[in-house]
Amino acid sequence: MVETGIVNALFQGVVTGGIIAAGALGLSLVYSIAEVPNFAHGDMLTVGAYLALALNSPGELVLVPNVLELPFAAAAIGSVALAGVLGGVYEKTVFKQFRGKDADLITMVIVSLGLALVLRNLVLFLVGTQNVTYDTVRRVNVNVDLYVTGGGVAVELNQRANGALQALDSWGYSWPVVIAGLLVAVGVGLAVYRWRRSDQSFEKVHFVSPWIWGVSAGAVALAAVAMLARGAPLSVADAVYSTRVGVSQKYGIIVAVMVATMLCMNYVLKRTKTGRAMRATADDQALARVRGVDIDRVQLVVWVLAAVLAAIAGVLLGWYASNLSPNMGFNLLLPVFAAVIVGGIDSPYGAALGGLLIGISMDVGVYLLPSGFATYRTAIAFVILVAVLLVKPEGLWGDS
Repeated sequence: MVETGIVNALFQGVVTGGIIAAGALGLSLVYSIAEVPNFAHGDMLTVGAYLALALNSPGELVLVPNVLELPFAAAAIGSVALAGVLGGVYEKTVFKQFRGKDADLITMVIVSLGLALVLRNLVLFLVGTQNVTYDTVRRVNVNVDLYVTGGGVAVELNQRANGALQALDSWGYSWPVVIAGLLVAVGVGLAVYRWRRSDQSFEKVHFVSPWIWGVSAGAVALAAVAMLARGAPLSVADAVYSTRVGVSQKYGIIVAVMVATMLCMNYVLKRTKTGRAMRATADDQALARVRGVDIDRVQLVVWVLAAVLAAIAGVLLGWYASNLSPNMGFNLLLPVFAAVIVGGIDSPYGAALGGLLIGISMDVGVYLLPSGFATYRTAIAFVILVAVLLVKPEGLWGDS
C-alpha cells in the first residue's frame, strides 16, 4: 500500500503557508505603515471566520438569529466587507485617539492586546466554545500515487469510495521525457526572469516581480509538458520509491486566493495614489504630512485593509480545517508574526514568501519529527525565524 510521505507534507505546507501568508499581508501592512505590532490581528482572523459562518450557517451559532443563509462564497465576501467596516470602526474609536495623543510603542502594543482580548471574549460570548463548521459543497480528495521505476515515473489517480480505493486513471513518463520536461521548465523560467529583469521600463510598467514571472512561466511550461507528454502506464512492480499526495480543488482555491491577494496588495501599494501615500507615510510620516498627505485617511485605509486581509485568512483557515473555534486566530498569530519578519517587513511579496516558508517548515517538520513532537509545530516557525535573521536580518525579500 502506498503511504503519504514528505512530498505530501510539502504540498500541505504550501496550502498552510498560503493561509499564513494571507494573514501576514495585513500584519505587515499595519506594522510598516501604522508602526503598530497589532496583536489583535489573530483575533480579527477569528472574527472574519465567524462572520462568514453567521452569513452562511447561522443555525450553528447560539446567539445569532437564523435570518439569512448565503452560499459559502457570498458569505465569505460579505464577511470580508463587514470585517473592513469593523477595522475602520476600531481605528477611528481606539487607535486614532491614542495616535492623536502621541502614544509610544509600548502603549500601542498594550492597546492592541486589549483589543485582542475584547474581540476574543466577544466571540466566546456570542458563539460559545463549541467547534462549528461551514455549510459548503463537499470537496472530494483525489490521491495521486507517484512511483519512481526503472523505466521512469508512473502516476496513478484514485479516490476512496465506500471505504475502498477506486482507480481513476494512470499514465507514465519515461526518464528522457522527465529530464526534458525539467530542462524545458527551468529554461523557460530563467528566460522569462532575465527578460523581465533586463526590461529597463519594468518598474514603470509592471508591478509583478520578475521572480514571480519566472517561477510562474516555469510552472506553466512544466504543466504543459506533463499534459502533452503523457504516456502509457508503466509497470510499478520494480518501483524503487512510491508516495501518495492528497489533492483537492479546495487546496487550489486557497493558494489561488493567496496569490491574487498578494498581487492586488502589491498593485495598490505601488500603482495607486493611495498606495503611494501609504508608502510615503511609512518612509517618513512628518515629511508626508508636509507634502500634503492626509495621514488620518492613510491610517484609516491601512487598518481597513488589514482587517479585510485578516478576514480573508480567517475564512480560508476555517474552510481548510473544516472547523472553527474561538482560539483559531490566536493559535495562528505567532506563525503569522514569524512570516512577516522572515519575509521582510516592507513587502507583500516578502510576507507571502515568509508565509510559504513557515507553512512548509511546520508541516514538513511535523512529518520528520517523531509523533510525540507534533505539539511543537509552532516552535518550528521560530527556529526558521532565528536561522533567517542570523543570515539576513532584513528578511528574505526586503522592500521589493
